[in-house]
Amino acid sequence: MIRLDAGGGLTQMPLKDSKVNPQVFNRREQVILNLIAEGYENIEIADELSISERAVMENQINLMRKLKASDMSFVIEQALGQGLITIYEVLESRFSKSKTQVN
Repeated sequence: MIRLDAGGGLTQMPLKDSKVNPQVFNRREQVILNLIAEGYENIEIADELSISERAVMENQINLMRKLKASDMSFVIEQALGQGLITIYEVLESRFSKSKTQVN
């Protein structure tokens, strides 16, 4: 089981191969998954969604549990592999984000 410990760390669980129905993600998890894939840090996600950083981490735990992943990089890999997010969405968002920072 994945848990958030008192120090804010995550305990790991073994990897398992499985397919996940994207409908099992709630709206907040979908948004957080996309923001993580776009390269946002936890604190940036928290600010963007007006939630605590701990709430972001708890949603990450839910994503890892649902995708049977041991860390968020594996969640992104699984989400890309299962078509839950696309590389085009990630690249488009990163391009848009860097373009607005330049202007």
